[in-house]
Amino acid sequence: MVTAVVFPGRSFGQGPPSRAPRAGDPPAQTRSSAADDERERAFVDALRGQDPAAAENYVRLRDARSEAIAKLKEAEAQYAAAGVELRPVVLPRLKHARARYAESSLALLDFFDARDQRALANYQSEIGRINVALEERKRARAEFEKLLRGE
Repeated sequence: MVTAVVFPGRSFGQGPPSRAPRAGDPPAQTRSSAADDERERAFVDALRGQDPAAAENYVRLRDARSEAIAKLKEAEAQYAAAGVELRPVVLPRLKHARARYAESSLALLDFFDARDQRALANYQSEIGRINVALEERKRARAEFEKLLRGE
């Protein structure tokens, strides 16, 4: 039985999990705690404050993935309950549910990747500006030190 992988508790500003879940990974825990729900709400609220369109897109992708997880669980239960004779009849539904789950998970990962790439570009731009300011102060410092030495 395949258990849906939930992206671990994320706080605003964090990227996706350190690596994407792989097909052979052991089943992950599903989100169930109030703390996880609160973290999720805080993430969406913070994202709304930053980029309302991105927040709505995230919610849409998250909800599509949740629906895909529910349909996958239904298909798995139906497959498990089917006898050997009926499994070939149920298998296409299970395969379709797995594909939808994978597609929705990839879409969510794509969202996080794009968001993190934008954040990375912004950080790199800021680092460039800070480096310019440091260089300017370094030159000014050298000039003031020359003045102190009487040069």
